[in-house]
Amino acid sequence: MKTALIAAVLTGIFVIPAYAADTNTNPQGSGQNIAQKKAEVLQHIDQRIANSQAEKVCVQAAKSHDEIKACREKYRPKPKADSQNRNQ
Repeated sequence: MKTALIAAVLTGIFVIPAYAADTNTNPQGSGQNIAQKKAEVLQHIDQRIANSQAEKVCVQAAKSHDEIKACREKYRPKPKADSQNRNQ
């Protein structure tokens, strides 16, 4: 759980500068654009934190390895189809 939370925070740290760099292409009126992007990024981070907290509650309530595995399958993102075929 601690690792997932750290990963979520670090992802946010790297996502925000990427969005900030994107606003340099149109400096006029970018104040509103950056505010929108910041709001979107922060909303996404809040969603990931809520998901991590729900997973934490699920794991804490688990009484067997199978229940822990079910929590992981329920709350962890599924791999995309493209990533499975990437190494072939």
